Amino acid sequence: MKKPAAERTYVRKVQEGTRKYARDLMGENDRLRGLIAALESERVRLAERARSVEHILQELDLLRGAVSNLEREKLAVQVQLFAAREELESHRQERERLEQQVADVEKESRRFAEQYVHVEAQNTNLANLYVASYRLYGTLDRQEVLGAIQEIVVNLIGSEELGVYELEPEEATLRLVASVGIDPTAHDRVAVGAGRIGRVAATGEPDIGGGAEVAARTVEADLSACIPLKLDGRVIGAIALFRLLPQKNGFESVDRELFDLLGTHAATALYCTRLQERLEARTRA
Repeated sequence: MKKPAAERTYVRKVQEGTRKYARDLMGENDRLRGLIAALESERVRLAERARSVEHILQELDLLRGAVSNLEREKLAVQVQLFAAREELESHRQERERLEQQVADVEKESRRFAEQYVHVEAQNTNLANLYVASYRLYGTLDRQEVLGAIQEIVVNLIGSEELGVYELEPEEATLRLVASVGIDPTAHDRVAVGAGRIGRVAATGEPDIGGGAEVAARTVEADLSACIPLKLDGRVIGAIALFRLLPQKNGFESVDRELFDLLGTHAATALYCTRLQERLEARTRA
């Protein structure tokens, strides 16, 4: 028996609605499956990213450990550097101390060397003075004494132009008794008080370097020094030195000591030779 048309229409609508619902349900199912697949893909991506982040975190921990080690090493290096600086400063101070000691030793060495040279010079001077004194007192021969005086002036003082004078009290003149390198005639006699040589005989004071207040005679133009010969405070003669040797620029302390020696010892030696000559003349008579 056929169903009524209305019932068929309703059934058809229900079937169409059911089919549409099934299609919608299948579409929603497909959409949900796609969403699930997308979510699974996102889950996989997030898992991979999580693993990557975990790897990065591990590497970060390693880097932190390395930085910590580097910080410790840096601190150790700084400590070593500070110790090295302190040691370097200590070495610098020690080097400066040693350099100062070396400088002090060198200064002391130079001082000792200078003292040695000075002592050697003094020894040489003493030896020269001893030889000169011995030459003067080693003989009573007048010519030998005069020769000794000349050698002392030439070799020890450094003048090859000189004259040795003796005083003649009765005539108040100095008479030339020996000479080297000068004209004996021009220098034969000098009046006491005349010129620089005469002034030395008058005052008994040596003339070393000349005095501006004394008018020099013409023959005294090259006079370098004049030494009085004194015995018991009395002038008995003089030694006049003219031009010095080229290598000698002036008189030194040892020259003045030789002047003092000549002024007394040469005077004594000449006086003794004069007495000896008188004694021999009296003996011959």
